[in-house]
Amino acid sequence: MNIDAQAIYESFVSGLTYLPKTLILILVPFTIGLLLGTLIALTRINKVPILSQFFAVFIPVYQGIPIVVALMIYNLIYLMKTNDILKFFGSSKTIADIDSIYVALFALSLMMICSISEVMRGALLSVNKGQYEASYSVGMTKPQTFRRIVLPQVVSIAIPALINTTVGLIKSTSVVYAIGVAEILSGSLVPSSRKYTFFEGYLAAALIYWLLTILIELLFSYLEKRTGIFRTGKTENKEKWSLKCWRSNTSKRVLDEMKS
Repeated sequence: MNIDAQAIYESFVSGLTYLPKTLILILVPFTIGLLLGTLIALTRINKVPILSQFFAVFIPVYQGIPIVVALMIYNLIYLMKTNDILKFFGSSKTIADIDSIYVALFALSLMMICSISEVMRGALLSVNKGQYEASYSVGMTKPQTFRRIVLPQVVSIAIPALINTTVGLIKSTSVVYAIGVAEILSGSLVPSSRKYTFFEGYLAAALIYWLLTILIELLFSYLEKRTGIFRTGKTENKEKWSLKCWRSNTSKRVLDEMKS
């Protein structure tokens, strides 16, 4: 089998033109997943009534559904019910006026919410409870303790798992091709459909995904190094950070007392 280098180049360039839409499919679900996933993790750790029990059941069940299956279910609901919903609200628009990318964003966001909530829950549970008690003993409030003591450690602990989760998200964006959303994979296959060079098209798409994954891993590795002082075992650095927070909080408390 001969490999056409020119076809690979054409497919690569064609795939890159769809990179902005792919980045939307990555950044939006990741941001939503990070925000809501962290809130869900805090809800479960703090054992909020009803909500913690609901998420404890919903998340394991939903994670058992493959993303392709979930995507197709949402797409069928979108195709069957969108016109009825728009008509109910008195809108003159139809399903033809709505981009199916929103279906993909919904499916990917829900996947990331479940995945990141488990990542953040594990990271939060790994912080020693004694650090909470020590923070309260020097006068810190719960928000101050979370922001100054807990959060820096949680970020450092969660980054390795977030790398795997984000890489999985990047690879999952390729399945939205099944519901007609144009992204890197479908863009790379545009020249292939004209010249029947599908092997080269898939090869070019794989190369783009690989480069994108490498960039994401480099970014997270940089963040991991920057937050590495808070990792378990680096006691000296953590003690310096805790002492700095204690001094800052004590100074603020003394100034407040002097003003009063």
